[in-house]
Amino acid sequence: MRWIVVLVAFFVCGLGSPHSFGADVASKVIPEDWIPALTPSLKSALGQLKEANSQSEMNSLSRQVADMTDAQLFIAYVRLYDRSSAKERVKLFDEQTRWLQARPKAAKKGVESEGGSLAPLESNNAEVTYTEKRLADLRARLKAKTTKE
Repeated sequence: MRWIVVLVAFFVCGLGSPHSFGADVASKVIPEDWIPALTPSLKSALGQLKEANSQSEMNSLSRQVADMTDAQLFIAYVRLYDRSSAKERVKLFDEQTRWLQARPKAAKKGVESEGGSLAPLESNNAEVTYTEKRLADLRARLKAKTTKE
C-alpha cells in the first residue's frame, strides 16, 4: 500500500496543478504496459475475509479491500486523464473531485448498525460498491477512448 501513497503524493505534490498535468508526465507516472498486481491481493484479502474469526479482523480486511479498490480507481483515473484533451481533463478532474466528496456519504449510508462493531465493515463494503461502480465507468470510458485511437 505504500506505493499508492507514493503515487498519490507524486501526483498531488510533485506535478503541480491537475489542470496542467501533461500526457508526457502521466506516462511517467503509470507506464502503459504496467498493470499493478492488485487483483491477487484483492482475492487474497477477500478469501481471508471469508475465513475471518473476529469482527475486528473483518473490519481490517474490508478496509484493505476498499483501499486496493481505490488504488485501482486511481490508476484508471490517471490513464483516462492521460488520454483526454485539456478541456476533458478539467471536466474529469472536477467530476472526480465531486465524486470523491460524495463517496464518504455513500459509505455512511451503507451503515445499518450505527454505533456497533459491525458499522466499519458495512461502511467499507458500501465504499467498495460505490468505488467499483466508478471504476467500471472510468474503465469503460478509457476503453472507448482506446478503441477510437
